[in-house]
Amino acid sequence: MKEIDDNLLTTFLEGKLDEQTNREIETWYDASEENRRRLEALYFVLFTGDRLRAAASVNTDQAFRSLQRRIELRRQKNKPQWRRIAMRYAAILVAGVIVAGMYIYQNRPDDRICTVNAENSECTVTLPDGSVVRLTRSSELNYPAVFSDKNRTVHLSGEAFFEVSKRNGALFTVTTVHDAEVVVRGTKFNLKAYNDSSDIETVLVEGAVDFRAAEHVVALHPGQKVSYNPADNDLTLQTVNIEAELSTRLRTFRHVDLSQITAVIEDFYGLGITFRSDALKGIQFTGTLDFNMPIDHILEVLTLSTNTRFSRHGEKITIYK
Repeated sequence: MKEIDDNLLTTFLEGKLDEQTNREIETWYDASEENRRRLEALYFVLFTGDRLRAAASVNTDQAFRSLQRRIELRRQKNKPQWRRIAMRYAAILVAGVIVAGMYIYQNRPDDRICTVNAENSECTVTLPDGSVVRLTRSSELNYPAVFSDKNRTVHLSGEAFFEVSKRNGALFTVTTVHDAEVVVRGTKFNLKAYNDSSDIETVLVEGAVDFRAAEHVVALHPGQKVSYNPADNDLTLQTVNIEAELSTRLRTFRHVDLSQITAVIEDFYGLGITFRSDALKGIQFTGTLDFNMPIDHILEVLTLSTNTRFSRHGEKITIYK
């Protein structure tokens, strides 16, 4: 079976795959709710005019005929679930064509802001200038449908790896929380900027970037990492192992209440965490957590550092003394 990535799914939605691959994707779609949400989200990106160029590249008539053909095949096999799925696709397609048509009619691309939310899985976004952004799970990117000749500004909430295309006279800027930003001239870098109390971090792989926050302006060289803590306005610059930095999902917190940390953990792992006493919520944590690790490892690090304990019963976790 082929790897199911966004390129393959896009080709599926365009109706350009052979029947065998179509069946494989349909089976993949039926396998989980996460797969269904992923395909439907991609459908909206293609057909609701977030990017006029992307929408225009899709032959909607061909896609609709292909969907009709697959619906008929599934109907002959007496699979009612697919009929419900197909009806949902048809509704999405019609809504997408209508909205895309409205954008074409209005012809106001400069006013449109595109939003990509990698809520449950990583995804790759190609920006209007050809730059590529790989969004980490639980991250969101906002960008204009069309960049101006001299300004390319996007906003990141979460974590992403950027491969920025060079354009003479047009800087590329990534804005984040706490008014921190990275100014780029054509480069590859990783940026973490979550809407919580963790550090904002940038690791430069190739090229050159300037990191700006408050009164700080730091020029990074390849192999360097800058960490900025908004709470105390502290900034550090260090040389790091790029491969090791990019292979982990480290989040650094400094003097952050335990309740804020557990909220981040709940959101990432999809678990419920409660405190046996409200007094425990205000205990402060300083340290680094690797979100590639199992939840039990995260909890061990957290509780050992704060002189607390935890108990776990399935998806429910309790913090106590």
